[in-house]
Amino acid sequence: MRGRLGIAVLVLSLHAAACGKKKSAESNGPSPEITGLAAVPATAQVLIAADVQRLSDSPIVARAVDQLLMRDPTLAAKWGEVQASCKLDLTKQVKRVMLALGPPAATAPTGTGPVLMVATGSIAEADLTACVRTMVGKGGGALTVKTVGGRSLYQVKDGNRTMVFAFGRPDTVILGTNEAWVLDALGTGPKAADNAELASLLKLADQNAPVWALGKVDERVRQGLVGASGGRLKAGPTAIVASIDPSNGAKVDLGAVMTSTEDAKGLESFANSELKVVAMLAQMKALGPIVAKVVVTAEGTVVRFRAPLTLDDVNQLLSVLDEKPASEQVSPPPDAPK
Repeated sequence: MRGRLGIAVLVLSLHAAACGKKKSAESNGPSPEITGLAAVPATAQVLIAADVQRLSDSPIVARAVDQLLMRDPTLAAKWGEVQASCKLDLTKQVKRVMLALGPPAATAPTGTGPVLMVATGSIAEADLTACVRTMVGKGGGALTVKTVGGRSLYQVKDGNRTMVFAFGRPDTVILGTNEAWVLDALGTGPKAADNAELASLLKLADQNAPVWALGKVDERVRQGLVGASGGRLKAGPTAIVASIDPSNGAKVDLGAVMTSTEDAKGLESFANSELKVVAMLAQMKALGPIVAKVVVTAEGTVVRFRAPLTLDDVNQLLSVLDEKPASEQVSPPPDAPK
């Protein structure tokens, strides 16, 4: 399982390397050793955090990774090359990962800006750079390094993809698609907790969950929801907070942050009306009891969507979506040896 989950960490890195470059504010000088949320610039618009150690034993995550490798032979082959060329066990050496998306271009939607990944664990700088140099060298790419603010800043070029990374401290590597934004992460300028809007969302997110996320909602999505609500909403949600615990099933908690308690009540009413329709349709696939577990409640200006699904619930849902027998779905983890 741990070997398979390592691909999830690799995918985050590959996704970052494949995204386009965007400009960002310059760093405000060298920073003391930084890690985790303290490395995320204040201009971030979306945050996704994962506790790799807690996810490593999840049967749902194991199945998702297996399916990913089965459906993408090219990615599976690349992962095989990483394991053969680099003596790294990502699921043992990476403890936590935080992915941040920066501000997009003026006309682009939220979530399309520069990408930053902060990985904390026990990967030595020399081991990581040797691994990257080996991998990009096979494809004709190159790894270069320069010193900025007393730190080694590495640039990886592989075809039309570019990635920059540096170590914020010995146990933390910061990777990004944009050099200026990586330097912002390493610098002493404002960070995510200094942004009043992000700080308020961080209070709403369950940062103790194996996976948690928050982010601003694109204006087009907000307006679309207003139109679909049939007049129940004056404005759509400004932000979303979410947490997922796949340890034994899928405990999902999604919060939509509204601009007023009136709109929160309106969204609650609209969502519960739609759930009734979904429940009726779900009965045809014997999924009614699962839909019935979804609870929507307005708590002030936040509308919470909660779904505490068991492993059996997830298996049943996947068997319908994949049209495969339940025996081919997620299996509970074996009992620990006594």
